[in-house]
Order: sequence, then structure tokens, then C-alpha cells
Amino acid sequence: MWFFIVFISLVLIYFLIYFVLSRITVKAEKKINPTIVVYLMNSGVHTDFVVPVKNEFMDWRTVFPRENTKNNDSTLQLLAIGWGDKDFYLNTPEWADLTVKTAVFAGLGLGTSAVHATYHSKLLTDRPTVKLVLTENQYKRLIKYVRKSLKFTKKNTTVLLLPNSKKVLKDNDAYYDANDSYSIVLSCNTWINNGLKASGQKACLWTPLPQGLLYQYGQ
Repeated sequence: MWFFIVFISLVLIYFLIYFVLSRITVKAEKKINPTIVVYLMNSGVHTDFVVPVKNEFMDWRTVFPRENTKNNDSTLQLLAIGWGDKDFYLNTPEWADLTVKTAVFAGLGLGTSAVHATYHSKLLTDRPTVKLVLTENQYKRLIKYVRKSLKFTKKNTTVLLLPNSKKVLKDNDAYYDANDSYSIVLSCNTWINNGLKASGQKACLWTPLPQGLLYQYGQ
């Protein structure tokens, strides 16, 4: 009974801290001539950055080669980038496939991480999205942040990960080895929030859940 009481208390404290800190705003930098459009795209429990595949500052195909996707479609002009637990990404095609081991290891930060990169022809309209307009310097800082999250070989190429289940991969996505470990403190949404801070955008003081991000942007 005491274990149950302590466990429930810790869960309640965790969500209380999340609620308070996610409502505290880290203000955006003042922008002069912002021109580069980036989106936050939420899919329920997970959030991605959506960036142009190529512009004068970055060609993401050099980091996430289209050749690593099934379709290798050269017409797709947007790229969704997200970070998360490697075991969850590679072994959980659907929520019904989530195992207790994967959930516990991810929550406690005992696993490793991966970056999920998905090419899109257009912005998806079936989920909440937030439009951001960055300056050149801010976009360069976002690029640096994403690259810093990835692992690279001695030849300066990303490390492609192959899922154990073919159901995990869609037509235009791939997974890449990444740094840090997913946990209840550093979640996929925390990673996005930290990227917002790194690029001078409005952010939460801390949030593990997407609702904090959406709250900051009025959604």
C-alpha cells in the first residue's frame, strides 16, 4: 500500500511540475527580417519540426538521404524531423505493440535514441500545426541543434537504423542513430522545446508533453 501511495504521489507531483513549468514562457528573441518558414507539427503525443528540404542555408538530403527511403521521391519539398526513444521507434509499429519493457526503459532513460526523418509533399492538415518564421541566424542555430543531436560516422555521414519490423517504415521515412537518452525528463517534446530555445523562438520553461507547446502558441 505504501508503495502504491508513493507511486501515485510521485506521478501527481510530476504532472504538477509539468503543468506549472509548461505555462511559464521563455520569450522569443526580437526578429529582424525573418524569412524562413518552419512548422511545429503535432501528431497527438509527439511533435516534429517541419523544415524545407533545401534552401541556401541547408540541404537536408545530405543528412537524411532520400535514397534511404522506400520511394526515394525527389518531388517532396518538406521534411519532418523528430527525436525519440530508439527501441520504441524501431519496434513499435502501433501503440498496441508497445511492451512494458520498452515503456519502462524509455521512461527511466535506460535506452538510446533515434531521429525520425519523414519527407512530405505538403503540410499535413489532419493535425495541429504551428507556423514559425525564423531569421537566417535562427535557422542556422536550429540546423546546428538538429545536427548536434545526431551521431555521425568518421566520414561525417549519419547512421541509418533498420527497424526490426517492416511495419515501422512508411514510404518516405527513415531512422537515424542519435545522442542522449529518452526519459520522462527529456521526451520527444522536450527535444522540440529545447530546439525552440536554441533557435530563439517562444518556448516553455520545460515540457515533456505537446500540450505545453500548443499552449504557448495558443492552440
